[in-house]
Amino acid sequence: MESLPDSRMLLAVLEYSPALVFVSEFVSGRIVYVNPAGVGVLGFGDAVHAYSRTTAELFTDVGLVQARDVESALADRGEWTGLTEFRHFVTGEPIPMLISTFVLEYTETGPAVIGSIAQDRRGAEHDEQRLQRALGESAYRAREQQAIADLSQLAVGGDLDELLTAAAGAAAALMGVHCSSIARVADDGELTVLAYRGPEPGPKTFSPGPGSQPGYAAANGSVIVCTDRVHESRFSTAGMSGRGLQSGVCVPFGSEEVWGVLTAHSRRPRDYTERDLTFLRSVTAVLSAAIRRIEAEAALVHQSLHDPLTGLPNRTLARRRLGEALDAAPHGGPRVALLLVDLDDFKTVNDSLGHAVGDDALIVLARHLRSAVRPGDTVARLGGDEFVVVCEHVAGAAEAVAIAARIAGSFADLNRARSLEWPISASIGVALSDPECTREELVRRADSAMYRAKAAGAGGYALYDGTF
Repeated sequence: MESLPDSRMLLAVLEYSPALVFVSEFVSGRIVYVNPAGVGVLGFGDAVHAYSRTTAELFTDVGLVQARDVESALADRGEWTGLTEFRHFVTGEPIPMLISTFVLEYTETGPAVIGSIAQDRRGAEHDEQRLQRALGESAYRAREQQAIADLSQLAVGGDLDELLTAAAGAAAALMGVHCSSIARVADDGELTVLAYRGPEPGPKTFSPGPGSQPGYAAANGSVIVCTDRVHESRFSTAGMSGRGLQSGVCVPFGSEEVWGVLTAHSRRPRDYTERDLTFLRSVTAVLSAAIRRIEAEAALVHQSLHDPLTGLPNRTLARRRLGEALDAAPHGGPRVALLLVDLDDFKTVNDSLGHAVGDDALIVLARHLRSAVRPGDTVARLGGDEFVVVCEHVAGAAEAVAIAARIAGSFADLNRARSLEWPISASIGVALSDPECTREELVRRADSAMYRAKAAGAGGYALYDGTF
């Protein structure tokens, strides 16, 4: 505004004008000015709230139907006048408008800044309003179908974060609510917000169960509508009250169990229509399908990288973890230790007691191996009776040997407790990395140390020191 001639006088006129006046960028649609009359008519609360919006968000579906014709007229003639429809940002109520819009500033590529003056036409004849509503229904259905189609495309192969963000945005835009969010349900029932559309700051979490509306919806696995929190008794509305929200709808979604909840909240009491609920259910159906796809893909990846019997990482994942550990190890700092664990005489056990008993023993041994090492260490099954432990951030040989001793001690505890049908022991080879050590070299060293331990007698461990 400051760039216009006599901008102070012009600004005073606009500020006191009873008509809605706003200025916006032509390409992005970003609103850069709205007068007090416009703030009041559209229910923004204040001008700052308006500046976070675009002109596309001002219009209902009726108004958006005309957008292409308006843009063409501005580009060709520099102005357009006609009937359109805005929406009230609190109630969602459609507001018929007579609007004149014109180009204020051009650039080499075309219109850059446009101004618009609009008059409230809610006092117009009822026939005109019925026509507008009919057009609005048609336009809404078209936008709804397009939104679902866009989300479905993302669900097929897109990123989950991108899909959740788009879904929250679609819910807020099409329903005309104050804010919308998508939260994931944790094991303890608390919901963590993964996507949010609305004024900041947005919520980070929702309380589980009756502690919040989303928590209540997740716990019950059903759509929960709150038309006015003042009369709500099923769940706590403290969170809604703290954020100035008066009504809302929550729709849980997931594949076999509730994965998350889609929410839409308004600042005023509101009766959410069946059309609103149908749209939200369509959005959550797309999200549920995406979750099923992602979980299936994750399961396939897990199966390809883990031993089906013990659940431990397999040889492929062990090699990957070892390579990553060596790449991350700082020169002159903590080192990487590799422990090769080979069960003593396990073939004899399988031959005498059967493979089923041997498999049960391997499951028990895998659990004890995990408990004997440090929390960040990787325990993997290479196959048969061979296991490997990848240990990062090892201070030196003493710490690496101590880990091997704990493993041997864990097997000894099993024997004393008679947890297995026969005594079990393992020979353990320990190798430490150096700055030039490759993955293959470290495996060779651990293997050499393991054979030295086995030659010394069952149940022992040996450290590779370069002498064998």
